[in-house]
Amino acid sequence: MTNTDFSEQWKSMQNMFLLSFPHSESFRENARRFWENQDKILDNMEAFTGNWFKRRHTGTHSAREAAERMSGTGSIVDMAQVYQDWAKGAFERMMADAIACQEQIIAATGALTSPPLAPAEKGPEPARPETKAPVRTKAP
Repeated sequence: MTNTDFSEQWKSMQNMFLLSFPHSESFRENARRFWENQDKILDNMEAFTGNWFKRRHTGTHSAREAAERMSGTGSIVDMAQVYQDWAKGAFERMMADAIACQEQIIAATGALTSPPLAPAEKGPEPARPETKAPVRTKAP
């Protein structure tokens, strides 16, 4: 009598392959680490965009308030002071954006460049010669 349970045969074949695959444990760990890093990147991007939108809302509210105060001032000096206060806040938000971008890049590249769990067993790679782009000259 032959076994016609193909799903059981398939599972058996998979187990044979995976158990005979010499790096299956390191592959499993590297895959797990890869997807954990993807989650970290997404979490960082979500935090970055959330904070970015908060700063944009703060900026629009500050601009509206500054416009209202400027229209109610009695002198050009008062108007310039209101504008200067608003511009200072805009600059601070711009710097916060730059710092947040830099932190996001560092976090993303750190997650992407984490060392593999199981280093290769072969020796160091030979140095590659540098290739230089040919210099173009104008035809006479």
